[in-house]
Amino acid sequence: MKYHEFQFSKSLTDYIQTIWGMESESDEDIYPRSLIMPDGIVEIIFHYEKPFYTWQDDKQFIQPENFAISMMRKFIEIGSSGNTGFISVRFYPWGAYHFFSEPIQGFLDQTIDAYRLWDNDSKMIISKIKKTETIEQRFKLIEDFLLEKLRQFQKDEVRVDSVLKLIRQTKGTLSIESICTETGFSKKQLERKFLSTVGTTPKMFSRITRFLNICQNLKEQRSQTLTQLTHDCGFYDQAHFIKEFKVFSGFTPKEFYERENVFFSEI
Repeated sequence: MKYHEFQFSKSLTDYIQTIWGMESESDEDIYPRSLIMPDGIVEIIFHYEKPFYTWQDDKQFIQPENFAISMMRKFIEIGSSGNTGFISVRFYPWGAYHFFSEPIQGFLDQTIDAYRLWDNDSKMIISKIKKTETIEQRFKLIEDFLLEKLRQFQKDEVRVDSVLKLIRQTKGTLSIESICTETGFSKKQLERKFLSTVGTTPKMFSRITRFLNICQNLKEQRSQTLTQLTHDCGFYDQAHFIKEFKVFSGFTPKEFYERENVFFSEI
C-alpha cells in the first residue's frame, strides 16, 4: 500500500491538519480491517477506486464514494473492498464547518454522504479525480475544490475556534466552568455554538480530547503502571479511568495494548 501526503495551500492550513492518500500497488495489496478510535475531528474521503467497508454497531456497509466521517464518540472498523485508491482531508476540530453551509448538529457518529454537504459538486469532483491519471493531479483538484468551498462557506466564529483550540491545548482537562470563565461564554451560549459548528457539546468534546490523550500515553509510555497512567491523565482512580477508556474504545487499556491495526489522531 503506497502512502502519499500533500503540501497544500497556506490558505487552508488554519483549517486542515493534513491531506493524504493511499493507493494499492497490486490487486492483492489490500487495506486490512482496522480499528479507528474517536479523535474529535471530521475527515472527508474521496474514493476513486473501490470504496471501503465500514463496520459499526455490528453492521457492515459500503462507504459512499465521497463522504465525511463525523466527530465520533465510539470506535468504528474499516477495511478495503478491493483495489484501493482514495484521498483523505483531515480537518482540525475547528476546521470542517467552514467548508459547508449546513450546521453539523445531528451528524455525530455518522458517515455522511458528501452530497448532503455539497449537492452535485460532490459527484462532479469524484468524476474529475476518476478521470485524472496521477495522484498529484488528484490532490490539486481537491485542493482547488476546498479553496472554493472555503470562499463560499467560511464563517466568522473566531471565539468558538479559540475555545476548541484551548480544549485541545489543555488535553480536555479544563472544566466547562473554567472554559467559560476564560473565554467569556455562558454555558448555554457555549453549548449552542458547539452544537451548531462541531456538532457536539463542549463536555463531550473535552471527554473525546481527554480520551485521545489517554491513547497517546498508552502508546508512548508502555512502561508505566496503570496507577501512573491514571494519575498522568487526570483521573482520581483506576475504576473511573478504565470505565472512561472503555466507553470510547470498547476495550480495557490492557485489551487495547494487545490490539493491532488501531489508529487515532495526534493531539
